[in-house]
Amino acid sequence: MKRSKLALPAVVATATVGAMTWGVLAGPSTGTSTAASHVDAPRLVLDPQMDGSDLYAFVCPDSPDMVCFVTNYAPIQQFSGRGFATDARYEIHIDQRGTGTPDLTYRWTFGTQVGESQPYKLDEIRPGEPVKTLVSNGVVPLAATGEGRPAAIVDLPGGGRTLAAKAADSFFSNAKMVGLAMTGSPVIPPIDLIKVLNGNVNAMVLQVPKATLALKGDVTRNPVIGIWATAARRGLDGRYPQMSRMGNPALDVVTMFTMGETYNSMAPIEDRYNTRLTNFVLNPIGPRLIKASNWSVKVPPAPRRDLWQIFFTGVAKSTGPIRDDLNAHVLNKDVDPAAVIPSDQLRLNMSIPPSSHPNRFGLVEDDPQGYPNGRRLGDDAHATLVRMLMGEPAGPGSPSLIIANEKVTAPTAAVSPAFPYLAPPHRF
Repeated sequence: MKRSKLALPAVVATATVGAMTWGVLAGPSTGTSTAASHVDAPRLVLDPQMDGSDLYAFVCPDSPDMVCFVTNYAPIQQFSGRGFATDARYEIHIDQRGTGTPDLTYRWTFGTQVGESQPYKLDEIRPGEPVKTLVSNGVVPLAATGEGRPAAIVDLPGGGRTLAAKAADSFFSNAKMVGLAMTGSPVIPPIDLIKVLNGNVNAMVLQVPKATLALKGDVTRNPVIGIWATAARRGLDGRYPQMSRMGNPALDVVTMFTMGETYNSMAPIEDRYNTRLTNFVLNPIGPRLIKASNWSVKVPPAPRRDLWQIFFTGVAKSTGPIRDDLNAHVLNKDVDPAAVIPSDQLRLNMSIPPSSHPNRFGLVEDDPQGYPNGRRLGDDAHATLVRMLMGEPAGPGSPSLIIANEKVTAPTAAVSPAFPYLAPPHRF
């Protein structure tokens, strides 16, 4: 398979603390400018604490036997000291079998903010088993000073670490590519609001041993997991309706303006029944819009089975035209292939080690450790989305759309290849 070689550098990414008391209830609020995957559904604009902006999952470069998850909420903060909602559940879900349902869930719940800190609890939940509390008295640093971060990092029983903190936004932005994906033309000016505003986020960083995540604890036989993140706020009836969902970051870009509210309330097991969502994948409008503005490019014909692999099944030689055994659940030896269903998840093959020379375009530039095999903090998901929409890596695509010196904007604060990866919050 022929792929254009742009050989562009990658960026990796690093976050802070105080003391506490537990409390209850907080309602929807305003105070920050927001966007889900920085492209928002209308309801979340008014409820930034529920607004999930980014989900990352990658094999830890500093601990290759571990996987790291990062979830960011309430993006593009500046002067707000607001923490996490106290009447909500923030969760990361792990699907080991490809059924669109979680085999493992990590749940954060938060107490009342006191000054510049906030208490939290972290639970591990497996269906049919008692809830296991991993952290009972964690503390979130909310000050934009960077002080106290080491004290806020908590070692987990059985291995791994976690940190919940305010941090500099880790978003790797490419405004031109968003314009191409959504309108067919780079009408969005090349101005990165995150860089201009030096925005902060509320972030959760979780490092977990691979064996904890793998089906039957066997990473060799079952290296693939699916990941998505949700936020749910307690209603008056005591239930927790889902208000935010993050899965594949590129799919967020093309769905949020048209079905964002619906997508945010859905579970992966429902995705295959939503014809609007599946049509975004099988017959996307983006390539046709790009063709209308760039007459020389070629548009792959529908139905797009290559995109179905990337977004809904994971990539394997048996699942479609992309001829790589990469991150499909059917690659797990203890999975029943007949039980695997198509659903939007961020899929990660944990057996692929960190790349010594990461490429920000990931798979389309022959770096299998990068997006869409999970998502690293330095992966340019937007530009990669455009390249995939135009046919890569199943075919040659339209490399003229992206040039080697394309201006992109990486996180503005200093980043680190070591836990907790996210940069400390910007100071105002």
